[in-house]
Order: sequence, then structure tokens, then C-alpha cells
Amino acid sequence: MQIRLVTEPLERPLRAEQLVLYVDGAKKPIAPFFTRYNENTYLLYFDLPIVINGTAYFKVERILYRGSAGLQEYTVGEEIHIIREPTSVLSIIPGFIVLGKNQDEMQVQIENRKGDALFNISASPSITHVYSTLQTINFGNKRIFRFRVDQSKLEPDATISIEHTGQKYKVDVMKHQESQISAQNKTPLQEDSKMVFIAAQPEVRKTITKDTSLFGILSLKNEGNVTIEGIVLELTGNLEPITALDTTLIPSLQPGESLDITLSINKDQEGALGIYGGNLVAKAGALQATFPIAITIETKQPGQPINRTSVDLDLKKTEPIDRGQEFDVNLSQAPQPQKETEYPIGLILITLFLVLIAIGVYFLKRRRIVREETFDDYIKKIRK
Repeated sequence: MQIRLVTEPLERPLRAEQLVLYVDGAKKPIAPFFTRYNENTYLLYFDLPIVINGTAYFKVERILYRGSAGLQEYTVGEEIHIIREPTSVLSIIPGFIVLGKNQDEMQVQIENRKGDALFNISASPSITHVYSTLQTINFGNKRIFRFRVDQSKLEPDATISIEHTGQKYKVDVMKHQESQISAQNKTPLQEDSKMVFIAAQPEVRKTITKDTSLFGILSLKNEGNVTIEGIVLELTGNLEPITALDTTLIPSLQPGESLDITLSINKDQEGALGIYGGNLVAKAGALQATFPIAITIETKQPGQPINRTSVDLDLKKTEPIDRGQEFDVNLSQAPQPQKETEYPIGLILITLFLVLIAIGVYFLKRRRIVREETFDDYIKKIRK
């Protein structure tokens, strides 16, 4: 199911949890690949259940809109018309392709969910491929089809088309929309402001199985010399169904200040098989920082047991310490001042004891030395 949502300016951007499928009034679980393409346009796609007995409605719930009647909450919906009991079913991922800057390669995954699938592939002139003959995928299997694109020649309505059982399914191919501010229009605040993601790796690019979850901690840092306020964190591409952040709003960052952000991928270990890609983006007015993420969730090989694991992405990067401000508080390991000469304590005590004895003997001798008079000396003294 492909849907392009175009809205009036909303009080709050739409989120994936507001997208719901109902069959005969009962909510059915879906895993929508959901991205905000521009201010008022959202792109999403998801697989419908193989069997649907009853009327199906797609709804967007809890939409906050401020109009003439003030702030109100709305729900909108559309009936989905389904061919009952199809003879063949394909799952095509992605439903939309939003090209990154300078991207010239892309791919589409097609899986045969029911029947023997024969189909043709075609594309707009700016998109080239090698699939000029009839393609086939056996039941239960899937294939990756690769394409090249010249973005300088990309048509506004560029598509990759899959023609199957008389129906043509189109995957729209679009350039990424990003607001640009020319250097001459930059304000002094923008020139003095800069925020970046600090991580041990320049991106996350992983292939996992459904029973594996990933987590990591990276930092957003203000490397400018003015305070940055009102920083919003969001995920682009089709990352939202499997990716979560511990915060989506940072009130402010002082110059030189950084804040840790926890990234969780496939946390509940229930992500749909497929290819997920996009960026973690931090925005504050015209300022922006991006961190690329690309995840593939693939099926386990036959015979492999389910082994639910959580893997640390090791994104946390320790910044160098400013040596001018460093001091060692671990006194037990602090280096001791080097002494010119060291003596054993026993030798010092013995030497001190001997010196004291020598001094005592000296004074004792002085007290005992008295000049002895002879008899002649005595006679001479009394005769005077």
C-alpha cells in the first residue's frame, strides 16, 4: 500500500503511531515505512495482510489542527479497495525512493508472497537498469534489483514500474528536499553557530536478523560560540518504524556543551524484514546536523535457532582531555617527587644514636676533667 499524505500546516507533525489499518472495525497491526518529505507532505507504504475478509480502512488519527475554531483533534480515513483472493502477491520495498545528495545508485527488493510471479520492469529515462526481459521469482523467495540514476536529468515524475498480472505498480523516485541558506544571507548568529554529532563511527550500517536489537549512545555538541535553542531531533527516510530516540527535543545547548542521545534500533525485535535507511537529523532554525543510518533486517537461514540479542553499536566517543586543565585526583597512583638520595630508615636511626652517644661522652668527660695539685704546689700556695 502506497500513500502520499498532503496536509494543511499542522500544530504538530504526524508520527507513525497515528497511522492505523482497520478491517471490519478491528485494528490490524501494520509496520508503516514513514517519512516526512517536506513541510506538508508525508510518504508511507506498508504491506497489507495476505487475506482480508471485510471492508478495510486506512486512518490517520489524533491530528492536531488549529483553524478558525481553534485547536482541534481530527481523524481522517479512506477505504482501501482490495482484490479478493488474488492468484499472485508481491511485496515491493521501498514504495518511495528519496535520493540523498549525490546518490546515483538505488535498489528495490521484490518478494513473492503467493503464486508464481512473472513481471516486467521499466523506468523513466533518467534511470538505467539491465532488466529488459521478463523477470520471475519463485514462491517464498525475494530478489534485489539495482538501478542507476542521473540526478541532473531526473524527471519530476520519475518512477520505477513493475508490471504484474496486468497491473502497473510504480515506485516514485524523488530528490531529497532540503532548505538551503546562501552564504550572503547568513546572519551573524548563523555564522557563529555550529552543531555536530560526535560518534566513534561516521555512520551506522548494519545487517541484522529480526531477533537482534541495536543500541548506541552518541552526542550532539554545540561547537559555536553562541547558545543554540529549540533543537528538534527527527528521523528521515523509513527509519521510524524500527528506530527510537530517548529524546526528540533539546531546549538549549551552551557553547561547547554536548548532550548524549540514546539510539535504539529494532528494540522490540519485531521489525519487518526489509531495507531501512535515512538520517538522524538535529534541527534548530537554519542549523542542521545529520548522522546516516542504514539497516537491513533479513531472515535467518533455515535451521538457525532464534537467539534474541542486544548489540552495543559502540558509538560513544571520548573527547580528548584538555591537558591545560588536567589534574590527577587518584592520590594512590600519583607520581612521587624524585629525591636526590635515599637512605634506609634503619641506617639513619643507628647513625643518629651514635651521634647522641658521642655528644654525651664529650660533655661527661668535660665534667670529670679536674686538674690535680701536687704537694709542692699546695705548699707554695699556703706560703704566699
